[in-house]
Amino acid sequence: MPRSIERALPGVFISLEGCDGSGKSTQLSRLSRKLGTAGLNPLVTREPGGTPFGERIRQLLLDPDSPDRSILSETLLYAAARCEFVSKIVRPALVQGRVVITERYADSTWVYQGYAGGVPLSTIETLNAIATGGLEPDLTLVLDIGRQEVVDERLASKRKDKIESRSDEYHQKVREGYRELAKRFPHRVVCIDGGLDVCVVEAMIWKEVVNILSKKGYDFTDEKRGRESL
Repeated sequence: MPRSIERALPGVFISLEGCDGSGKSTQLSRLSRKLGTAGLNPLVTREPGGTPFGERIRQLLLDPDSPDRSILSETLLYAAARCEFVSKIVRPALVQGRVVITERYADSTWVYQGYAGGVPLSTIETLNAIATGGLEPDLTLVLDIGRQEVVDERLASKRKDKIESRSDEYHQKVREGYRELAKRFPHRVVCIDGGLDVCVVEAMIWKEVVNILSKKGYDFTDEKRGRESL
């Protein structure tokens, strides 16, 4: 796609969500490469993080040795990082017509601190709306893992962070929360079985991404864009 035409296209915002160990980082990397091969230049980022302020908050939130805190305090920290993330990273890139892909966004707080953590969902939604100015992803891909043993195997060799170290019951609620999220926001949330072979998951994600980009006016009709072989 010529650069002059690319700039005329709207920005597109895509988020990858899912429980810890669902394969988000792997699929984010693969999706970024495929978009690059298709002639696009996606902005790949993460949340919390993306800005110096957000990365400091990320360290505080996830460091296993960080002080304990109430779930509401945790929620407010995520909201503060998210406000910087949207204003400094996401909105400017979308204005430039870029495809933005983030590993986690506001839905993570809805699930982790709200559905699983007990903060009222109405409170979460209000805080998210304030922090983001109402900015929703055009597409949210949830990597769903149905069995705890799959997650345990994937995280076995990893030093767990503060939130990963919570109880199995908590993480079961997280997985349930993502399924509930998909039911409540079907206009943008798509669940994908993250327990399948990594290449199968990649192909399923690519199909959904091509679909949303095509709706936004991106051309995937030629062979270079349209092929789904990996």
